[in-house]
Amino acid sequence: MLPDIEIIVGTYTDFLLGYQPAEKQDDSGEQKVYLKPTFADKSHAGSLKCVAGQGQWIASGGSDDRIFIYDMRTRKQAHIVTAHAGTINALEFTPDLTHLLSGSANGLMLATRVGSWTTEGNWSKAHAGKAVTHIACHPSSGLALSLGADQVLNTWNLVKGRVAYRTNLKSKRTLGSSPECLSWSTDGQHFTLSGPLLVEIWSIEKASVVRSTKTPSKPICVAWLDEENVLVGLENGSIAWIALNAEQDAAPKIIVAHDTRVKAMAHLNETLVSISSAGEIKMWSTEIEEQQLSLIASVNIECRPTCLALLDLKQFGKKVAAVKPLQQAKQVSEEVDEEQDEEEEEDEDIALMKPRSFVSIEYDQDAKAKPKSKTKPESESSNSSSEDSDDGGAKQKKKAATPKRKANDSKNKNKPDNQQSSSESENESDSDDIDFGSSSEEEQRRPKKVPNKRQSNTNHKQRAKQTKKEINHPPTLFNSFYYLFCLSINKNCFFSN
Repeated sequence: MLPDIEIIVGTYTDFLLGYQPAEKQDDSGEQKVYLKPTFADKSHAGSLKCVAGQGQWIASGGSDDRIFIYDMRTRKQAHIVTAHAGTINALEFTPDLTHLLSGSANGLMLATRVGSWTTEGNWSKAHAGKAVTHIACHPSSGLALSLGADQVLNTWNLVKGRVAYRTNLKSKRTLGSSPECLSWSTDGQHFTLSGPLLVEIWSIEKASVVRSTKTPSKPICVAWLDEENVLVGLENGSIAWIALNAEQDAAPKIIVAHDTRVKAMAHLNETLVSISSAGEIKMWSTEIEEQQLSLIASVNIECRPTCLALLDLKQFGKKVAAVKPLQQAKQVSEEVDEEQDEEEEEDEDIALMKPRSFVSIEYDQDAKAKPKSKTKPESESSNSSSEDSDDGGAKQKKKAATPKRKANDSKNKNKPDNQQSSSESENESDSDDIDFGSSSEEEQRRPKKVPNKRQSNTNHKQRAKQTKKEINHPPTLFNSFYYLFCLSINKNCFFSN
């Protein structure tokens, strides 16, 4: 009878692949089991780092900082988690299927509610800001273990949502600088940790290591068969079988499985699936009493794998067991990207449609004009009063000034020389709207001293510098614009649509 499982594989080439065992007749007419592809999805924009499966849900995390959730009952993509800002290193569903635990390279650890996919736990510094590398959830769903780049093992109380206690692994030299292979046993009484050439089995009751086993090669992955038997995938392509009920000094049984290193392993329904770095998937039947593995089927995916998970098809029944390809996942991701692009375009259009304001600048002529004399002629006072009452802008003043000058020029031709000079001074006073460098009356009344030649030269240079500064930075114009800038900040300036 064929195992009712589906193999989910993540790859370096951004693909999430699915395989299922099936039967076909060979040339001799006998039934032969093979692994047929069920789907190939490329929703991620980077290589996949981890895959988790529980119930009807499959979650995949990658180097694009996103987690894709798939509902395997409907064979559709259900949600995308974008709360992380770093590569997703670890994913784990709680056994009661209430939360999804995830850890990333930026040190963030999240607990996401299954179904609504809302974040209910957020620990930004789960491992002192260092990367979260491994997460393992206890079968009771009340505890969880996490490993980080700080070489600290955290024990989490998932009921209260906080760390119960921390275990510093820096003092354990046998585990090296980066312990790996964190995994719980099926009964939750033991968990494993591995070093460069060592596998340790820890006990919860004793809170210490109950078995330490040396391996001929570096341990890469771990799969528990039951509460006493654990399989360890090695870098040389072999699988080490470790039994807790064996003698303390007993060496593990080595089983040759692949030609290259065993990248990942998973066990479900008395079936073991292993995959090598060369892309070779092998399905094994396990015989615990005899400590043997029997090959059922194998296939080469022709790409480099990164992670592995198994999906139980018994929960779906026979109708769903004949699965259809997972084609809509990519379409859903493309639709989400298109909706985001449309929303950004709408925001830009709304920003362009916002009403704009214009500032009209007016100058107070009486306050800024230089006083020429104590008494003004009647014509000058009438001109100044008419200019003060004028509400037009600078352009209207210029247009109004040209006919006045022409009229004054025609009158001055018929007047004597002294009257003509006075009228010219009046025209000059009318044309002077703003005096940028005017001095005060007291400075004009002071008697001028006759300086020496040296003093005159120095004073001449100082005056030249002062006039140059005043030309470059006219004080009156600067103050007027600064005043308008302050008004615009306080929103008390004149606006016109």
